[in-house]
Amino acid sequence: MSASDSLDPVAEVEAVHALLSTWLGTDAKPEVLERFAATQHDTFSMVTTSGARLSRSELLSGLRRARHSSPGLDIEITEAEVLFAAGNVTVIRFLERHHLAGRHADRWTTAVLTAEANPPRYSWRVLHETDAPND
Repeated sequence: MSASDSLDPVAEVEAVHALLSTWLGTDAKPEVLERFAATQHDTFSMVTTSGARLSRSELLSGLRRARHSSPGLDIEITEAEVLFAAGNVTVIRFLERHHLAGRHADRWTTAVLTAEANPPRYSWRVLHETDAPND
């Protein structure tokens, strides 16, 4: 049995985005960002919808300054699909819908997660976002 057998990648995506929307959308305590940061591997990197490549430290630096920058933000996760799962690696694609001030913005996101054994948890390695048409 591998570390990933007891983990749910969809629940992981939902939980991490709940932390993110709490941090950006409320007057959250610093522990919320700390919990979010703990999910990112030291070598984490991402590509944003604008095409910018960010390291873990760049992402977290920007997020530290963005606390409560989008009051009321809610991030909804739908259409999650595991594209690949072998050993401790899982690749998942999902649709993020950011609800704010009566409007929404959609993006497709693909993430590479690795399962850590002790304690059992996912570590986020790579994230790639692409704007999606809003309906």
